[in-house]
Amino acid sequence: MKIKASLILVLLAGSVFTFTGCKKSSTNPSGPALTPKQVTSQLALNLNAVLYDGFGAFNLNGGLGAPGNLGLINTHGLKLNDIGDPLCGTMADTTLNYSVSENGVQASVKGNIKISFICASGILSGFNITDNLAVGESSSDYSLAVKLIEDLTLAAQNPQNDNSNLTLNGTFTYDGTYNYKSGNSTQNFSYTFNSIVLDSSGEILSGSATFATNGNGKNGVWNYSGSIKFLGGGNATVTINGAVYNVNIETGSVS
Repeated sequence: MKIKASLILVLLAGSVFTFTGCKKSSTNPSGPALTPKQVTSQLALNLNAVLYDGFGAFNLNGGLGAPGNLGLINTHGLKLNDIGDPLCGTMADTTLNYSVSENGVQASVKGNIKISFICASGILSGFNITDNLAVGESSSDYSLAVKLIEDLTLAAQNPQNDNSNLTLNGTFTYDGTYNYKSGNSTQNFSYTFNSIVLDSSGEILSGSATFATNGNGKNGVWNYSGSIKFLGGGNATVTINGAVYNVNIETGSVS
């Protein structure tokens, strides 16, 4: 129970991340189309939540110890060069069907999470995490349903060095439906990460990604796809419809 309770708190904390104004009292599903610049700002904030805020079963702040942050397995402060690490060749496969109710709010998480550890010559060098999760939350005023699908691999470039840079590859998909007394809204994001390089603290140094996003909300509707180039220092460029925008993925500021 403790494992599942800790995990549901992480997932529900991420599930309420929405487009600006999405959880307010009114929506406008047939409203004006959001511009690429508007979407770029919200894309940056969503991306930051995906990578660093536990928006799903992955968090770059945890480095190679990220599985331990979920409570699924205790890594005991893993070091890359722990010779003959007992996690080598192991896999954690957890099925969730858990719900809580408190102060008039009901919440649930259903699905599965699988973590496979990667080793080279008995030395931990990374892990792959896949999940397929349905997260729900409801009260007398609203209900939300979120679908999260991840297949991400984090690996050390030099397993012999505890301070080695890391690489991230894989995919992440998020689909959310939000229902309120005054109307409904949806949002969908999907990412493919290509050779993202991070330092040992989890800061992105370089790499690229492609994305697709669509939906509707209080501010209007959108449907765009494009690419992201990471520049380091929290900065990136986002290309949509041939236009290039400079963006800070921590603040969402766009120029």
